Amino acid sequence: MAATAFESDHARAASPDNVDVVRRVYRAIEDMFDDRPGALERAFGDWLDEGFELLLPATYPEGARTLRGREGMRRWVATTKEIWGEWRFERERFIPADDQVVALVRVVARGALSGVPLVRETAHVWTVEDGRVTRCEIHLDRSDGIEAAGLVGR
Repeated sequence: MAATAFESDHARAASPDNVDVVRRVYRAIEDMFDDRPGALERAFGDWLDEGFELLLPATYPEGARTLRGREGMRRWVATTKEIWGEWRFERERFIPADDQVVALVRVVARGALSGVPLVRETAHVWTVEDGRVTRCEIHLDRSDGIEAAGLVGR
């Protein structure tokens, strides 16, 4: 797929390495959901800062929360697996923006008890400092995520 003018204009705003770091974090999250031994430790050893923050929106089943560090990520994965029998991210596009990367992601899930399917288009705003992810803010409205990264009006 060819880059849009919007993406091309903003691709110079961040190092392409930030996009690669975020892609690797998604693979690490997949490993955590697949219960691969050592996945959490590898993610924090290689890509996630020890002070990493995951900001969940109020409409998530867990409610608005900020989860921090290894324990926060461990809790989020465990809670998500408890609520959802199936959970995966379909990554559609990465937009670099200075020290952030906006990932346009389709969440595909199925309730563990109800079996009810969920498909939702979201934006994840990742902050990368010195090659390590320090924060991920989840937006259920993609335009909110793009705006939060300061990409509107540039």
